[in-house]
Amino acid sequence: MQFGLAYGVANPNGRVGMDEAAAILEGARAGGVDMLDTAIAYGDSEARLGELGTEGFHIVSKLPPLPDRCVDVKS
Repeated sequence: MQFGLAYGVANPNGRVGMDEAAAILEGARAGGVDMLDTAIAYGDSEARLGELGTEGFHIVSKLPPLPDRCVDVKS
């Protein structure tokens, strides 16, 4: 979430900068992390992840609820 928003009561530094985000992703890759969790509600985190590159990661992105009129959506 901090890739896209200044989030967290214990976060005095605000949103993570791109260089720091790149270093976090590289550390995650090196540590064997292969899944990233994000959401539309996390500011521009999805766009920033796209800029940084997510090769080798599985991405989970939470979506808002579908409108009631959407009845033919397949999961």
